[in-house]
Amino acid sequence: MYSYTWDIETGGLLLNSSPLAFSKEPRPVYYEELDILGFDQIWNYEKNDAYPYMWAESNNYFYRGRLVAKTKGGSLYTAPEIILVEDPEPDGQPLRFVDIPAMVEKNRYLIETLAQDTIKKIYNTYVDYKSKVDVFYVAFSGGKDSIVTLDLVQRTLPHNEFKVLFGDTGMEFPDTYDVVKDIESTCRNCDIDFIRAKSVYQPEYTWSKFGPPATVTRWCCSVHKTAPQILALRTFTGKPNFTGMAFIGIRASESLSRSEYDYISLGEKHKGQYSCNPILEWNSAELYTYIFTEKLPINNSYKKGHRRAGCLVCPRAAERNDWMSQAWYPKEVDSLVSVIKNMYSKGFQTEKLLDEFISNGGWKARKNGRDIAINLDYLETILFGRPTIKVSHPHTEWKEWIKTVGVVLNDFSPYTILFQNEQLTFEVKETKDGLEVSYDAELPKTHPLFVKLLKNVFRKTACCILCRECEADCHNGCISMKKGKVSISDKCVHCFQCHKVEKGCLVYKSLEMPKGGLKMSTTQSLNCYSHHAPKMEWFEQFFSYKNEFDQRHSLGSQMYSFFKRFLRDADLLNENGFSDTAGVIDKLGLDNLSSWSVMLVNLAYTPQINWLIKRVPMNESYSKDYTLSLLVSDGAKESWVNDIWSSFIRIVELPFGVVGLGCMTKEKSKAVAITRTPWQNPDPLVILYSLYKFAEACGDYYQFTLNRLLAHDIDSDGVSPTEIFGLERGQMEKLLNGLSVNYPDFITTSFTLDLDNITLNADKTSQDVLSLM
Repeated sequence: MYSYTWDIETGGLLLNSSPLAFSKEPRPVYYEELDILGFDQIWNYEKNDAYPYMWAESNNYFYRGRLVAKTKGGSLYTAPEIILVEDPEPDGQPLRFVDIPAMVEKNRYLIETLAQDTIKKIYNTYVDYKSKVDVFYVAFSGGKDSIVTLDLVQRTLPHNEFKVLFGDTGMEFPDTYDVVKDIESTCRNCDIDFIRAKSVYQPEYTWSKFGPPATVTRWCCSVHKTAPQILALRTFTGKPNFTGMAFIGIRASESLSRSEYDYISLGEKHKGQYSCNPILEWNSAELYTYIFTEKLPINNSYKKGHRRAGCLVCPRAAERNDWMSQAWYPKEVDSLVSVIKNMYSKGFQTEKLLDEFISNGGWKARKNGRDIAINLDYLETILFGRPTIKVSHPHTEWKEWIKTVGVVLNDFSPYTILFQNEQLTFEVKETKDGLEVSYDAELPKTHPLFVKLLKNVFRKTACCILCRECEADCHNGCISMKKGKVSISDKCVHCFQCHKVEKGCLVYKSLEMPKGGLKMSTTQSLNCYSHHAPKMEWFEQFFSYKNEFDQRHSLGSQMYSFFKRFLRDADLLNENGFSDTAGVIDKLGLDNLSSWSVMLVNLAYTPQINWLIKRVPMNESYSKDYTLSLLVSDGAKESWVNDIWSSFIRIVELPFGVVGLGCMTKEKSKAVAITRTPWQNPDPLVILYSLYKFAEACGDYYQFTLNRLLAHDIDSDGVSPTEIFGLERGQMEKLLNGLSVNYPDFITTSFTLDLDNITLNADKTSQDVLSLM
């Protein structure tokens, strides 16, 4: 990427050959944007969009190299606030246009050099992949990035060697459709095939079935863009398993996630499909300079103040963009906003509160189906000791979906299915409300993949609306969704690609109800430490350097970040740095199991370790596959679970394993199962510490019974030491009696006449217990 400076002479940008580490993504500002924000009441300018008047970086407006104004805030129905910095022109004189022709001439050499370098890379990609690819195409969206990408590709390749594919979501800006119509006509005149792909469903319908898309439940891209595009290319090529190479206008400077993209990737957007990002290293200064140089069309949505030409209502859009969309396209935006209102209406007492919630973007944070007015016709429960699935009002036929898992060998319940060369059984009973599916309680342990797929089958049965995502995922053309029915070919090869969507169905995943009982928070998830769980040498550095750890550690940036989270979770690090708890452990030493058990008590209140303690019983071996399936059922993303497993491996290999987290079973150096084992010689003071932590977590309730501590099925904010360390009744009685004798100021106990009482001194705290160590 080239650097840029403001050119006072032209009012434009001046590129220079020095590399740019970070782009502020400058964009031209036209009179339409100034008008809608209210600058027409302040500044004097002609209402002409032949050329821009100034440039903006984010919310900062620059006129001939000077910062003249800023905007602040904004929401769906509230305009951003204007902050004036200085007058663009003295005495209210009219604003001058950016001299675009002069700016183009000043930058012509560098921008053409950049273009030629990009063209060479596009051509080399074409040559290298021509024998591997059935179809080359430009993924066209109508935005500035895809317009530039298309122009570069058409300058490089013969026009009969690639296609242009427009994925019409049905939610595009009206201005985008104008650009698409223009480009389609140009392609026709240049003998370039232009393909439109669109879902059979209108967005208002899918939003009412899936619930509005949200930041973490963005089903909309799959349903309205990716799946229709794949299906359109299958029709065009006549091959269900075609291999495509998409030229995509993605740029690294747009976001942190995009900065990690490769120039060419396989399966990043869709399995079996290549992606090439020709302008990956371009910034917006180069992009707009190229557009002006080549006189390419500019989507009018940019002139109206939009930074991106995406969907009208998008959960990833900033609030300022929400306001811009509503201000320019109120009819189209209100059509989708009304669906959001209908979905959330039951959760608000007044219309005003609902409007505020929507205006401020509260709907974008939805993670599940809890707050929206759609019933999920799928329920998992336990009946008579058997895991049972209840499906009410099935949408599709389960006997079709089960073909994607294996071959059913009989036509009555209990059904026998041939799954990966094994015969397994399950029951399906038809009820007046729908279906009742059950299977043996041991099946999830012995065949976790089958149980996962079986659940997916009945989630599809309960929820499928024929969005065609599964049809697009099937590379063998074995799935057809026509005339309101799902048809699975008997030639299905059981590749399970139609099950790759998390939880098996986009509708189910969007509407799934949250799981309770785990220690979750707004800032933490089950994937607390990614694949960077701590190592012993990290602890050694921390206790060696103490408050100088930040400056002296040798960890990589990601390791350091996740280790700091772990230290905070273990109460070794606080806002003041090296904590009092860390001081106690430093005195005890890392070779003392009491140090690790104190940390484990604190970690028991954080999501990942809490899950391990709650879900993996003592002295039972849980296979990796079964453990991962439990994680998914408890809300972990399927893309996370291998990282979580890696985290468990590292953590149990530390002394945490000896004091209650257990050990890994390994085959050929790979961990294949986990078994939790009790702490054989627990430190009484650590048990006392854990009792105080338990009481404090339970709302400062300092009197309870041993029976309560041994009842692990009770939903509680406190985690019992018997559950953390695997302690049985007899062992706990001895420990508690000893504590009451040695530390009567902290605890009294009584175990007589089948009654047991444990009373902690409410004037003491868990930190006071640490001072005894």
